Amino acid sequence: MRDELIALAQRQVLPQACGHPFHLLPVELAQQTTGAGTTFLRWRKHDRSAMGVALWQELMASPSTPVNLLHDLHEIELQRVMLNMQISLLHTLGRQAQECASKAAQADNTYLRRLASVPAAVRDR
Repeated sequence: MRDELIALAQRQVLPQACGHPFHLLPVELAQQTTGAGTTFLRWRKHDRSAMGVALWQELMASPSTPVNLLHDLHEIELQRVMLNMQISLLHTLGRQAQECASKAAQADNTYLRRLASVPAAVRDR
């Protein structure tokens, strides 16, 4: 599911945010892949010299940003926030599920090793 949300961001949110007239703005919405292997949407300067929501806030506050784009920029930011939250939650749940499965497998192996060392006559009582 996490990867499906990332694909949704790639197919729908990024093309909208990078299309006309948004590509004319001094900041862009872009993907950032983390060291943990997941991908989030981030605001950044075109030259990649700065990144973060503060860039979006500055864009919204700037008198040079056309008023007719403010609503769309707000909607894009809301989509970014929601997608990033969902991606983060699914990434965390997936990691926790893997850890749980690994611990359960260790418990099973420990239990089965112990049972294997007990004579069948004693074990079946």
